[in-house]
Amino acid sequence: MSSFPLNEVGAFIKSYDGNAGANAGAPSLITAGGGLDNLKVNGQNVNRLNGTALAHSAVAATSYLAALGAAETLSLAHEIQESANGSSYDTAEVIQAATVVATDSGAGSNMRGVSEHDVSLRARKQHFRINVTPNMSRANTDTCTFHTLITLGGWTQVPQ
Repeated sequence: MSSFPLNEVGAFIKSYDGNAGANAGAPSLITAGGGLDNLKVNGQNVNRLNGTALAHSAVAATSYLAALGAAETLSLAHEIQESANGSSYDTAEVIQAATVVATDSGAGSNMRGVSEHDVSLRARKQHFRINVTPNMSRANTDTCTFHTLITLGGWTQVPQ
């Protein structure tokens, strides 16, 4: 049985590991009040060009798991940087300012979720990256991990 190529989602969607190379793409464990808390993590370079097709949109989805104390919070901030060559990036632009994405109900628990953002790439350069800043309200005991996945779409033509 053959399938019509335009029905294949893989021809229209391309995903990237958005985390920085400092930890080889694996999520870091961040401890509240520690050296990585409230510290921006620069994302991986994403090339919008696939053959001769250029992606005009993306979804940046940051999944997180946080162990929070009673009534404590996790906030995430997202920003985008663009580049003509994939190595020298322009000044970052805010996608989402620091926003509380998880609040413990009062007993202390594990909180999980996804912070998802639609990103228009129409007026962007060929390369971009998404940077994420996690921030926990408590010091010393709360922890979190997060990982960003970037999915490209809105191609100028069907990628070959």
